[in-house]
Amino acid sequence: VFGTNPSQSALLRLNPFSFPAGVHVLEHVDRLVEIFNVCWPMYAAMPAVLKEAILQSYEQAGWNLNDSSNRLHSRLFPTFTDLLFCLEQVIKASAYSQEAKSNYIGALSTRVKSLTNGLNGQIFTADELENIDLFDKSVIVDLSRVGSTETRSLIMGILIMRLNEYRMSHGMMNQPLRHVTVLEEAHNILRRTGSEAGPEGASMSAKSVEMLTNAIAE
Repeated sequence: VFGTNPSQSALLRLNPFSFPAGVHVLEHVDRLVEIFNVCWPMYAAMPAVLKEAILQSYEQAGWNLNDSSNRLHSRLFPTFTDLLFCLEQVIKASAYSQEAKSNYIGALSTRVKSLTNGLNGQIFTADELENIDLFDKSVIVDLSRVGSTETRSLIMGILIMRLNEYRMSHGMMNQPLRHVTVLEEAHNILRRTGSEAGPEGASMSAKSVEMLTNAIAE
């Protein structure tokens, strides 16, 4: 059992920015941005700003975005701390108005920063669990103690993405049944899309939910 309270179970440790060999870094970034679109209300240029910051964080970690290679180490990935630094740099260097910059810092930087400290900082870490321990063994991931719906949705989305990429990288698609994944309370991540962020935000969220649904179906 892996959970979010180290006094009750082994701690779930994930780095959302890592991906297995055989997956292109840009493929992974697109999936990651879609998960953020589902979990966080985003509008206007927020998804583009976030994606640019994510790409910069990979480049600063040594990644060549064209051929998906790392000049420093093949298993060196950025973290939310790296993303927070790049995000603030991207927003400050942008041509948006001061009001827009303040809104983006409040909506994006604040959320990312909350994932770098406290218990979230221990869960989202570079010292992560191996995929084989999560997806090739009988495992329960207990998220019942996560108070934030956004964080719970984010963890679920990341787990779905990691499982999908892990199976793809090992050529395990369309094979005889080897593993069963049960998502309890899947509405946390596959929720109905509303208009909280306006029609544009609702449309992006709907597309992201569709991406996750397709990942589960595969």
